[in-house]
Amino acid sequence: MKIHPSHSKKDLVKIINELKLDIDTTLTRFEIVRIFHKNNLLEEYNLHYLSDENKNKPLSIKEKNNVILKAKQINSLQKNGFNIKKSLFTDKNHVIDTALYISNHGDISSVRRAVNFINEHYELNIVCKISKETKEHLSIKEDIKHNSVPSMVIKKGVFLVQFD
Repeated sequence: MKIHPSHSKKDLVKIINELKLDIDTTLTRFEIVRIFHKNNLLEEYNLHYLSDENKNKPLSIKEKNNVILKAKQINSLQKNGFNIKKSLFTDKNHVIDTALYISNHGDISSVRRAVNFINEHYELNIVCKISKETKEHLSIKEDIKHNSVPSMVIKKGVFLVQFD
């Protein structure tokens, strides 16, 4: 059984780490796949899903640039005060359709920002699809942000202040 090419080295390394396999993760994808096949690891660990196409496959560079461009168009619409005549959009429905299209790629920060602008302005509830890894990363960033907010500390007691 062959590993589908849509599974990246990063995906394979993640599986290696989760299963605690004794495979060097600095090897190339090709070498890792060869080790998987040589040691019959697909059957041993029931990894048959690796032979199917990766459903969470990241966008190609061309597709990602297209999504980012559409998000930038929405962001520029927000900057000009949602004046559709000064934007590349034809009407409100075109804006909403674009937001719905890009919301499937919520791992991109400019997409989340653009969808947030549309939700606020048009009072919608479009939800961005975000991968588990990105959710965890955003959660950690939010925790860091909350913990680093300066706060006032009041200390009570007797203090001796001397002036020379």
